[in-house]
Amino acid sequence: MNADILVLVAAMVASSLLCIAVRNRKAVSTVMPACSLLLLALCLNLCVPVLGGEVVDDGVFWMDPLSAVFMLLVAFVGFVASLYSRAYIGLEAEEGVVSRRENGVYYSLLIVFISVMMLTFTVRSMAVVWLGIGATTLVSTFLVGFYSRDESTEAAWKYIILCSVGITIALFGLTLVYASTVGVIDSDHALDWPALMEHASELDPNMMRMAMVLIIVGFGTKVGFFPMHTWLPDAHSQAPSPISGLLSAVLLNCAMYGILRFYGVSEVLDPGFASTIMLVFGFLSLGAAAFFIITSRDLKRMLAYSSIENMGLIAIGFGIGTPVAIAAALLQMTAHSVTKPILFFSAGNVIQSYGTREMSRIRGVSRSMPFTAAALAVGTLAIVGCPPFSVFVGELSLMLGALDSGMAWAVALTVALLAIVFAGMARNVFPMLSGEPPEYARDLRGFSRTAPLVILIVATLALGLFMAESVSDWIGNAASSVTGVFP
Repeated sequence: MNADILVLVAAMVASSLLCIAVRNRKAVSTVMPACSLLLLALCLNLCVPVLGGEVVDDGVFWMDPLSAVFMLLVAFVGFVASLYSRAYIGLEAEEGVVSRRENGVYYSLLIVFISVMMLTFTVRSMAVVWLGIGATTLVSTFLVGFYSRDESTEAAWKYIILCSVGITIALFGLTLVYASTVGVIDSDHALDWPALMEHASELDPNMMRMAMVLIIVGFGTKVGFFPMHTWLPDAHSQAPSPISGLLSAVLLNCAMYGILRFYGVSEVLDPGFASTIMLVFGFLSLGAAAFFIITSRDLKRMLAYSSIENMGLIAIGFGIGTPVAIAAALLQMTAHSVTKPILFFSAGNVIQSYGTREMSRIRGVSRSMPFTAAALAVGTLAIVGCPPFSVFVGELSLMLGALDSGMAWAVALTVALLAIVFAGMARNVFPMLSGEPPEYARDLRGFSRTAPLVILIVATLALGLFMAESVSDWIGNAASSVTGVFP
């Protein structure tokens, strides 16, 4: 067995048990971020060689550059979210919003949530990947409904019901994939992704078309594709802000990973079928998100619609389907993952200070909370694709990929919708920064509030300005992995 994977899995199990066992509020709020930092270090040790082109093939475990990119994003965002949780949940505990028991439950669920997401990217069988994606829904439901409020409970129920329906639809798709392998692949390995890619051209095309529709719709429900997106704004707005950042930045990626594995098989067997479906869902999601961002009044719901917008952009990249566009989509996914938590963490600071999510009631943030205001402004400019941030590079690469494919119409439509998104985000966010703050507004500071934001801002700037050649190669290797063409 691969020693690095075994050490990582052992660390996940030990960290989860440790955080469950620790009851002291202050102790668990220190132990859990330390555990997530350990997982990040072990993940780097495992993933860097894989990102360079190696493939881990060891029994039940299987990893290529694509799975390594997804895992590393989870580990990184999980660490900054756990660090930010110290201040965010700590204040709620001090003010009596969260009890001692709830504090312990929060950190226990958080480390389990991060671990389950990471484990989902280490296995060869798509049936186990399906189980992992389902498990992430189960664990995160308790985090979405963490607060004992009617709105939070309703959001949690809506989340688990809709996502469970989506996962069930995806299961029907997996069943059709399995049926299409009869007589082609040994039944013990019928849903192993390497075997599916090796024999993709021999599968039944009609059955695979039906399977791809079900898989994209099913997993797309959890990705947040329009019109299956309705759970997402409620869940993101009601969850604690550190969890909202995780949901947006990496949980949506887990479902996208499930789509991409079958997308690669479908594109070998029936080029253009899966990519066309992705293109349709991409533009539907981007268009709907642009409208909802313009009309939003709730800060966190607006950020949730921004996540739908970015998932739409990523789907458009895979819909274009060329190597350049696929690499651009993965770069956009990476940029979104390191940028969106800036906004959710900044929003968490503002909401705890002002006691509301209604943007019309928030004014004078630049005076009452200078650092948070700066982070919120930077995050807004970054997520709408202003240079020199990483999202700009991702969107520009996406446009170049579309032009390279002769899809000038896609570029024109995307630019028009992104202009609406830019106008909506600017109209909603920047008025909050100006004006006079209310007397009760307070400047929330501390290492656990500022350090995660600084780390994320540096990351999105570094990807935009100084992308190392190695990182570019990693994205290229992951893009090659989507279609099974390994470097």
